[in-house]
Amino acid sequence: MMRRKNDGAVAVYVLLTTGVLLTATLGVSNLALQGLQRVRQDRNSVLTEQASFAALDQAISKSYYDLDTNSGKLVYTSLNVAADVNSITPGATAQVYITPTADKIAYITAVVTYKGITRSVRSYITEKDVGIWNNAIFAGSGATGQAINGNVDIRGSVHILGDGEPYTDLNGSGSRDAAEAFTDKNKNGIWDPGEVYTDSNGDGAYTVAEPYNDTNGNGAYDPPLTQTDMDTTLTGSAYIGNNYSGVPANILAVIPAAPTVGGVAQLGTEVRVKHGMISIGGAASVGTSSIVDGGLSKGSIDGSYVNDGYTGNKGASAVSSDNGTTNTYDLGGLNISMPIISGIGAQQYKDKTGSMWSTHQAYLDSKSLTIPVSTLTSGTAAFTYGPDANGNSISFKPASGGSPAEINITGIVKVAGNLQLGNPKELITYKGKGTLYAAGDMNIDADIMPASGLTFPTGTHMGFIALKNMNLATGAGSSHLSMAGAFYAQGQIKSAKQTEVAGTFVSNFFDMGKNVPKIYQVPTLASNMPPGMPGDKHYYSFKVRSFRDRSPLPGQADTFQGGTPYSG
Repeated sequence: MMRRKNDGAVAVYVLLTTGVLLTATLGVSNLALQGLQRVRQDRNSVLTEQASFAALDQAISKSYYDLDTNSGKLVYTSLNVAADVNSITPGATAQVYITPTADKIAYITAVVTYKGITRSVRSYITEKDVGIWNNAIFAGSGATGQAINGNVDIRGSVHILGDGEPYTDLNGSGSRDAAEAFTDKNKNGIWDPGEVYTDSNGDGAYTVAEPYNDTNGNGAYDPPLTQTDMDTTLTGSAYIGNNYSGVPANILAVIPAAPTVGGVAQLGTEVRVKHGMISIGGAASVGTSSIVDGGLSKGSIDGSYVNDGYTGNKGASAVSSDNGTTNTYDLGGLNISMPIISGIGAQQYKDKTGSMWSTHQAYLDSKSLTIPVSTLTSGTAAFTYGPDANGNSISFKPASGGSPAEINITGIVKVAGNLQLGNPKELITYKGKGTLYAAGDMNIDADIMPASGLTFPTGTHMGFIALKNMNLATGAGSSHLSMAGAFYAQGQIKSAKQTEVAGTFVSNFFDMGKNVPKIYQVPTLASNMPPGMPGDKHYYSFKVRSFRDRSPLPGQADTFQGGTPYSG
């Protein structure tokens, strides 16, 4: 009897134990299954996140590369990119949205749903045309103290390279070699084999002077500026500003109003110097911390990007910039260079039709209308030339009965040598859309302004190209001049007296005089260029300002459909 009772107890114990073990086993199994499910969920979440980042990167790249096609504008776009992320998340839905919210500002959003998981990421981007002509002054070579020097008033961006004059690097050393000294035994002025020489570069061979393009005609090679060279010296009341405050009424009357951001007028002024320092002394300043026009105009500049910094008795303390004063040159990856149109260093030129030319001068010489004029003043007799096979034409009416002289120009018109444009105290107006090209120097001693009722550069525009040098108000009797245009000289632009210019100067060298010459950038010029101007290619600065994960919470759906397109 006792044994049966024991046997029954054992049976119950075994059953209980088996039940416990089964429950534990099922629990462990369920836990394992949940773990595997969580691992799969986490893996799918990671893959969805990776796909959303890939889609975002693609959308950012597309918005950048589409700028040329869209005339520099960010355009509302909605794209299905599922096929592009298929290798990461097969069968996923993937959509990207480029949503401009203001001029040159956009949100870019990517939304990917994969196996029930949605991930969404967004970037805030800004872009800007930083091309050569979207400045008040663009300087190529520059020479110590010569890029911008003195008491000048500049409203708008300044971009100085300081790269030095172009040369032919015969030995591939990466720097220009002057002729090595030698003993000229036979007095023929050149080194002959066998004559003793000084091997300055240690290459074991006599080095001849490497040829260079003497763009400023000073008879000497101007090298790249060093970290201690001064490419800009601002003295007196010199000022680089971000507004049109105080600009004369006759200038404001012929140009568009300054752009506004949040109701504040501003030119988007940025200062860039690749080589050399900016010296600031006296009352000179770059931007201002003061309130301008009661807060209706911006005082500080948008950005300062100066590799070698500021110096002078005021230095960086006289700079008011949104990004401070320690940022270095930021456009190195764009390879922006001074457009050389003739001689050593001249680049190939791609015209509006996509055709390539060996040099820009070759394009200008082939596509321009040459006229037999070397002096054009308000008293020059009326004339008309063209149109030619390329559609170039020019007509001129002298001043008469109180009406100023007038040029009507279309296309590119060439003067074979030097051009004297105007006499002191004359006004020459222009209409049409064209460019005057002088194969030598161009001297301007008259006011050059749009014809009555026209706006530069949207209603009419005129470009001025000097293959050598351009001199403004340097003639005897020249005084305070007013001009509106796009001005290019391969050599030097000299702006004397109190000349006031609406537009842009592009040159290798500048002489801004001592009488407070002024230049006011017109931001719409970069998109309304006169025909055939050197350096008319667009370059864009593209910056991702912020990023955030905007994925919906579990159980929520993503309802973003791209937002409201900006219609400005």
